[in-house]
Amino acid sequence: MQEKTVKKNSEGTKKNQSLRKALHILEGMTTINGAARLQDIAQKLNMPQSTLLRFLNTYIDFGYVGHDPNTQCYYLTLKLAELGSRAKDNFPFQSSLSKYVKEIARTFNESASLCIEHDMQMVYIATEEGPGRMLQTLQRIGRIAPMHATGVGKLHLMNYSDSRLSELEKRYGLGKYTEHTITDMESLKREIVKIREQGYAVDDEECEDGVRCVAVPVRDFSNAVIAGISLSAPITRLDLRKMDEIIKYLKDISVQASRELGCEL
Repeated sequence: MQEKTVKKNSEGTKKNQSLRKALHILEGMTTINGAARLQDIAQKLNMPQSTLLRFLNTYIDFGYVGHDPNTQCYYLTLKLAELGSRAKDNFPFQSSLSKYVKEIARTFNESASLCIEHDMQMVYIATEEGPGRMLQTLQRIGRIAPMHATGVGKLHLMNYSDSRLSELEKRYGLGKYTEHTITDMESLKREIVKIREQGYAVDDEECEDGVRCVAVPVRDFSNAVIAGISLSAPITRLDLRKMDEIIKYLKDISVQASRELGCEL
């Protein structure tokens, strides 16, 4: 019986199909805002309600999902956030690079972040608000962001070949988040060339209206971009004159952080 739940991929590696389905459900529920009814979740995941219900009941037993008997809605609990926090703390270079995020936030009194790429998307693994500032952006630990519409994401696209860029477009598209988002591949490729030449990336209201971001790469011993460090602020506070000062400072941080990870700059 167990053989039916195990399938080999193209490389011959066995994978458990039940576990894949369980993870698919959890990941799918993270895309639903708030609590949802069984039938709505099933429709979202394109899954039979009877199958979904068995998984949901198991999640409830383990504390990952809650159920409101009054509304008959299901919702994710904070147990996943707890696991994410533990994973963040165990991430190989998160602790060593977080000091730069704090330094940037303190120096400029603005929001700073550390991001990595995962599955062709950007994940925020450290964020810091400037003292006395509370910029209400989408930046928070664990947040997933698009690569083509963020400064940190465009930095990582310097690692991509043309075929890899095509794969990104096919898989996620180049969605329009604001009037300033780059939504065609040729423009994105020109942007990547520009970023490679200047050594930093700018998100000029491309992901969030009213927010400007400057990002610099962190490279490892192979010179590959493995993380991005960014500063974000409302465009009213981050004008072009201040940008020059911030860019110079962040580029120095980029060199320090990259050397710390073995990159010879």
